[in-house]
Amino acid sequence: MDRRAPDPAVARAIDRVLAAEHEAAAAVSAAEREAEARLAAARDQRHRILEAARRRAMRLHAAAQARLGRDLAALEAGAATASPVGVDLADIARRAAARVAASLCGDGDGTS
Repeated sequence: MDRRAPDPAVARAIDRVLAAEHEAAAAVSAAEREAEARLAAARDQRHRILEAARRRAMRLHAAAQARLGRDLAALEAGAATASPVGVDLADIARRAAARVAASLCGDGDGTS
């Protein structure tokens, strides 16, 4: 059997291939770390957006509830006076308030 010494050019080529594989593995690992960091940042941003939307919805709900209270008080104050046409304004106001409350709360179709 012929036992020749390895060809130095072949050894260098193998070394270059191994070095390229090592560099590629390091690049893939770095890309995976970058992707994980971006996903974490996106999750954090989603959380901040959802929390801001929740706070805004709570403020809007409180404002609508306060406005409804003022409107109902005004209706009730107006209903306390006698109606010239014999219509029970207090009853109309109560039914309207019940429909508004039902539609705001999602209870039913808003009809009485």
